[in-house]
Amino acid sequence: MTPPPEPRWFDATAPELSPARGAGARRLWSIPLLVAALVLVATARSVTVRALLPVALVAAAGALLARGRRHLLPAAPASRRGLSLDGDRLLLRGKGGAGEHVLLTTRERFGVTLLATPRRDRIVALLTSSAGMSSVGASFDGPARRAFAALLDRASVVGSDEVGLEAIGPDGEPISLGPAVLAALLDELTERSPGCLDRFLLTDARGATLSLDSRELRAGGRVFDLTAPLEWRAFVFQEALGQAVAVYQGTWVRQGTSEIFLVCLLPAMTPSLDGLGASPGPLDRGALRDLRLMQGAPESPPPPEQRVAIDRLLMVPIRSALDKAPRPAAQTHRARA
Repeated sequence: MTPPPEPRWFDATAPELSPARGAGARRLWSIPLLVAALVLVATARSVTVRALLPVALVAAAGALLARGRRHLLPAAPASRRGLSLDGDRLLLRGKGGAGEHVLLTTRERFGVTLLATPRRDRIVALLTSSAGMSSVGASFDGPARRAFAALLDRASVVGSDEVGLEAIGPDGEPISLGPAVLAALLDELTERSPGCLDRFLLTDARGATLSLDSRELRAGGRVFDLTAPLEWRAFVFQEALGQAVAVYQGTWVRQGTSEIFLVCLLPAMTPSLDGLGASPGPLDRGALRDLRLMQGAPESPPPPEQRVAIDRLLMVPIRSALDKAPRPAAQTHRARA
């Protein structure tokens, strides 16, 4: 009998200052306090002021430095927040053991959809399963983008202003990992479920299955074979909502007698193609491809009974999968970088 895998721990980092930067800021603030103490000793005329106020300032500076040293010490495991892959459950554990949340169970089918900003300085992994959808994220500086280029190349580009890129956890706080920690988590999940990076598993607003993998798309009670020829196009349309007008983006898909319109709200700001370079590298070429997949021509609103509402973050991954599927001889449109 195969023994269960050893538990794995993936530390979550604070989205604000790291401990080292926070300690550096405290050291900087302590310097003016010490200088002020020396100036008072040299210039104050009152004996009381010269004796007591500098002592108070020095004590305040010392307290800041001591607090900085405490923050530089390794955190006790019980005080850390992060993800735990224990047995077949991926859990979010709060600081000090303040509750745990099940993000997914690896014994069931699950999906991991990678999304990135156009600059590839932020990546989010959408975790989807029968438990619902959750997300974890990581930020990448220049060296990290080069070191993890293969991982970033697998991510679909979305707008930088998307709320989903904040990767808010079920406890209301962002789940932010370091680049290497996120890569290690994805390696572990891929080892347990090969193909999970090409899959998502959800239900739509009507309770029907909404799923995608490398072979098929299921939506609105219909199944589309991604290994067989199909037709698709991207479009935008408007609809009045009372006194306001809502702008939507849609993806029309047809294969044989099956036909649907996947719809969601259009982002307030579509990412620009400018600034990606006249001779784009591999990551830029992927971003250009995905940014072009976002474009759609204006059309009339589709029939309501044929619409399937989807999460806006999933539109580009779906279009990317459709773009790789074979085309009927009469339709040759593809988004190319």
